Amino acid sequence: MDLLEAIRSYRPCRQFQTRPVPTEKVTAVLAAARMAPSQSNLQPWRFVIVQDDERKRLLAQACVKGKPVAEAPTVIVAFAVEEDIPVTVGGYISAYPLDVAVAISHLMLAATAEGLGTAWLIDFHEDKVRTVLGNVPEGIHPIGILPLGFPAEPNGTRGAISEGRKSLDEIIAYNDYPW
Repeated sequence: MDLLEAIRSYRPCRQFQTRPVPTEKVTAVLAAARMAPSQSNLQPWRFVIVQDDERKRLLAQACVKGKPVAEAPTVIVAFAVEEDIPVTVGGYISAYPLDVAVAISHLMLAATAEGLGTAWLIDFHEDKVRTVLGNVPEGIHPIGILPLGFPAEPNGTRGAISEGRKSLDEIIAYNDYPW
C-alpha cells in the first residue's frame, strides 16, 4: 500500500481480533515512527509495547474510554522526553508534543499499510499511566495510548474518512490569513 492509499484508508479502530500481532509487524510500525522528522533530529520519543493482559487492563482503567486498550492484543504507549528537546514553537509552547505527534502519525499510517488497526487515545490519567508502566520519571510524558491489532471489521465498512471533512477552500489561503 502506498502512502496516499494509507492516508485515505486509515480509520480509527477500536475493536480488534484476538489474534496476536506478529513481532515483525510491531517492529515495522515502530520503525516508521522512528523515521519521523523532529526538531534538529532530536527524536524526543520513547515507546513502550504492552502485551501483558493485566497491564493492558490497568492501562484501560487509566483511560476515559479504555475498552480498546484492554481488548487489543498489543498496546503502544508513546512518551515525550522533555529534556530531549529544549526548543519552543514561536517562543510559547514546547516542541516535544508536536514531534511525538508526528511520530505517532507515522506509526498509525504504517499500521494501516500493514493491515493493522489502531487509534490514538489521549483522554487518560497521566499519573495512572506512569504507575502502570513502572513509575515513569518526571519530565517524561505519555502523549498517546495506541491499541494495535487486526481490525475486527474490515476497513471501509464505516464511512469514508473524507466524509465530514472541510473542503480545501475552507482551510487554505495564499499570502494572508483571511478568516
